[in-house]
Amino acid sequence: MFARELTGWQAGLYQAGCVGFVLVQLYLLYVEPISPYLHGLIFLTFLLVLSFVRNAGWDSALNRRSVHPVDVVLCVAAVFPLYYVLQDFGGFVRRGSVPSQTDIWVGILFIALLIEAGRRVIGWILPGLALIAIAITLSSLVLPAAMQIAPTLSLRRVVGAIFQTELGIFSEPTQVAMRWIFVFLVFGQCLLIAGGQDFFMKLAMALTGKVRGGPAYISVITSALFGSLSGSNMANVMVTGQFTIPWIIRAGYTRTQAGAIESVSSTAGALTPPIMGAGALIMAELTGTPYATVLAAALLPALLYYIAVGTYVYGLTRRLGIAIVEQPLTEPAWRLCLRYWPVLAGLVWLVYRIVTMYPLELGVIEACGILLVGGLMSNWRAYTLTNARQRTSDLATQTIDIGLACALSGILIGATLITGWGVTIASLILQLGDRSVLLAMGATMLVTIVLGMGTPGVAAYIITASVVAVPLGDLGLFILGVHLFIFYFSNFAGITPPVALTAFAAAGLANSNPFRTGFLAMVMALPTYVVAYAMVLRPELLMHGEWQGIAYAFGSSALGAVAFALGSSGAILARLSWPERIVLMAGGVMLIDERLTTDVVSAAILVLVAAYHLLRFRAAARAGEALR
Repeated sequence: MFARELTGWQAGLYQAGCVGFVLVQLYLLYVEPISPYLHGLIFLTFLLVLSFVRNAGWDSALNRRSVHPVDVVLCVAAVFPLYYVLQDFGGFVRRGSVPSQTDIWVGILFIALLIEAGRRVIGWILPGLALIAIAITLSSLVLPAAMQIAPTLSLRRVVGAIFQTELGIFSEPTQVAMRWIFVFLVFGQCLLIAGGQDFFMKLAMALTGKVRGGPAYISVITSALFGSLSGSNMANVMVTGQFTIPWIIRAGYTRTQAGAIESVSSTAGALTPPIMGAGALIMAELTGTPYATVLAAALLPALLYYIAVGTYVYGLTRRLGIAIVEQPLTEPAWRLCLRYWPVLAGLVWLVYRIVTMYPLELGVIEACGILLVGGLMSNWRAYTLTNARQRTSDLATQTIDIGLACALSGILIGATLITGWGVTIASLILQLGDRSVLLAMGATMLVTIVLGMGTPGVAAYIITASVVAVPLGDLGLFILGVHLFIFYFSNFAGITPPVALTAFAAAGLANSNPFRTGFLAMVMALPTYVVAYAMVLRPELLMHGEWQGIAYAFGSSALGAVAFALGSSGAILARLSWPERIVLMAGGVMLIDERLTTDVVSAAILVLVAAYHLLRFRAAARAGEALR
């Protein structure tokens, strides 16, 4: 958690390590592919070494500026397992089920180093969960029979499964991180070099700069565009919030509202095709679904999210009486698209390759080529050695954060598999489902949010989905919808008190109260919480079914999201009374419900409320004119 500010030869050495890591990754992905296990070990070895150099183990002025001798020892220790495995890789793999005593010690060393690196980079919660999981798997060796909570497993079995096979650390999350997530992070850095960030910001300003509450809408659009690439809600806040939050405050919103708007907008980025950060890539692997299918399924829920958030911003703007605020001059949208054509060309080419089921790694690298070559014409000033070093360093940093989270999640997955906890959890979910599907989904939501409060969203998704998704699917729910449901709430954890880290980060930029900001962010996002349930109960929202059913489900859900958002924001044309707000929110939930009867009843209620509000607004306007 204590990132060093290295200087001199140490900074140069770290930069060289980042360059070496990127080059080795590209070589193993595109030139000389090797065994997935060995590639994963090389990948994580680089991440361990780089994290021990970049992140201090404890906070002190000297330790922040230079690498401590202890960290040098840890770097050497991190390389040793790779050296050991390379001495006899074939024999090492064959001994996976019955590791030798030396294999066990090497495995313990690697697991300990991974947990320490995770503590430094991610924080103590996810590494702590990994330690607890390992302790429970071994608890039968020390606990009396009456107190045992896990089957009898030897140290040899546990370490072998977690380290020496692809059941634990090197399971699907790590494989996805080193194969797919890495190349998408490369794409994100190439997009920045080509001018993508400037394009997104200027385009949002051109589209919304001349409407009421324009800065708030700018926040929604820029956060969606940037967040779709970064996949990190926290990074999204810190990058886009630097300029959107001051604009929102200047427009007339309170500091708390500015922080809440930015945090809710930033949360949407990771849920938005065509990239969706790391989540969609891992989802495709866990479900065995083509990546293009995952993106298609996520499209309508993402639109509903923006409809709900945009409507809330509209209602809040009307309630506060926000006027149009002049924004810095920018070019028209069409001229921006012409000037930044490489950004659009790279994105369009990537989407085309995804839709045509082209190999993902090749499609991404082709899109990177378009961005880099085209960027020479549209953003040539960015092509400097200093910027190249910065982009490489940022790429390594992003990979470290995601890669370590995936590897630590693998420990929890391995522990679940070898202890049989998955079967126990599945039976509990099925028991809840026998009483009520909504009850089972509610329990899943709570578990995901609690995990997401202390771990990265992608880790919370991996852990929950690996044990809960299948039993929810056994209840008859659409499995891809279940995974998206879990993924949504793993992201919503960042805006759900009491530990709403994304909202807290936005509050820091807005100088607002963190808990008030988090609570308001949760209120703003409430319509999207309901949408998350709807996409499981109405598979048509995930493009599953006939087009007529898809259109009807989306139309009624969109109307419901609008009604709920207007009710929670408190205004349509003028302020709403509390009875009107309650009726609108109730009607919105009923419209999002999948039954035709609730749709008809709630639509009729909403028409009556809207008509009453319009008459009241006109009467108030006439009274105001009479007073003049």
